[in-house]
Amino acid sequence: DVEPSRVLVRDEIAAELRDDPFGAGPEAAFGAAALAAAALTAVGFAVSAAGALRERSAEFAVLRALGASRRRLARVVLVEHGVLVGLALTVGVLLGAVLARAVIPLIMLTSEAARPVPQVLVELPAGRVAVLLAAVAAVPLVVTAVLSLRRADPVTSLRERGGE
Repeated sequence: DVEPSRVLVRDEIAAELRDDPFGAGPEAAFGAAALAAAALTAVGFAVSAAGALRERSAEFAVLRALGASRRRLARVVLVEHGVLVGLALTVGVLLGAVLARAVIPLIMLTSEAARPVPQVLVELPAGRVAVLLAAVAAVPLVVTAVLSLRRADPVTSLRERGGE
């Protein structure tokens, strides 16, 4: 009772949507935005860690003068920044997943500027997300470890402090 021209084949529609450059644009934009956000996040955390270590150099100098080992101080700083990075990444992933599932179906359109049928299925590949999170977490933690293990002279740091 149905005309053959009115029959919709899910696989054919999915193939058309994948090959549609109009629909591929937002997908590429979201990928580029995710990579840019990850890079900015990693750099921001690294700069924040470097600034925090510089601010606390006098405090670390006092602890070193009192006998604390450089490795122990480095471990404390690394754990402190690791917790901050972990919390930020957890909140970011949750917020990103919610926004992706809410926004992507709204902006994906067919070449006729209509909503695709079947609806857009938003999938977040766990492997890619894990690699991205590891890369974002690695940069600030490596910078923190390198900066906290550098050889800073406690005497010089305490002199710069000015007897406060």
